[in-house]
Formats: sequence, structure tokens, C-alpha cells
Amino acid sequence: MSEKAIVEVKPITMYEAKKILSEAITEIGEPLYGQKICLDYLNKFAKLSPEEGKKIVEKVLEVNDKIRPEVAVKVSDLLPMDEEDVKIIFAKERVILDREEINMIVEICALYLR
Repeated sequence: MSEKAIVEVKPITMYEAKKILSEAITEIGEPLYGQKICLDYLNKFAKLSPEEGKKIVEKVLEVNDKIRPEVAVKVSDLLPMDEEDVKIIFAKERVILDREEINMIVEICALYLR
């Protein structure tokens, strides 16, 4: 078996994970049990395209320059629908968002909710 090296570590949205996992399963054929469970979960919850997920992350990062990419990805994955949801996502973060920034994040997510 060939060894693979980790080239880069970066947070990805569940939409990107779904695409990567689907391509990997197509390449190898029959998925392993864990891959099948993961893909089932992603098919159930990842309803946006990878491009839409990336756009959300980019827009959230523009709201406040102190937002970490990992948290922006979490916002993209969870698509908070109100202020409380946003506050919960940012509860353990050192960045403090004002009401305007929270509303901007809710509005960004609302554009992609179907």
C-alpha cells in the first residue's frame, strides 16, 4: 500500500467533504462501513453545493476580521437562522460580535436557506 503524506490541514465545509468523499468512493468502488455512514449523514444534511458553502465562509469572514476560518466553516455547516443560533456558535470564541454583525451573519445564511 502506498503511503500518503499530509500536505495541508485546513477546515472544510460539510459540502466539500461530501464532494471529496463521493469522489473517493467512486474511485475505490465499494465504500467502507465508516465511509458509508459518513456519506449517508452528509447526503441527509449537506444540501448546498461546495461553491455555495465557500461563499458563505468568505462572507462570514468579511463580517469581522477576528472570526477564525474554523468558526466560519461551522456557520456555513449549521446555517444559523436567528441571533441565538449565532450566539451559540460563537459562545466559546474570543471574538465578540455586536448585534449588527450577528444580524449580518443571519442574513448571509438566509440567502442560502431553501
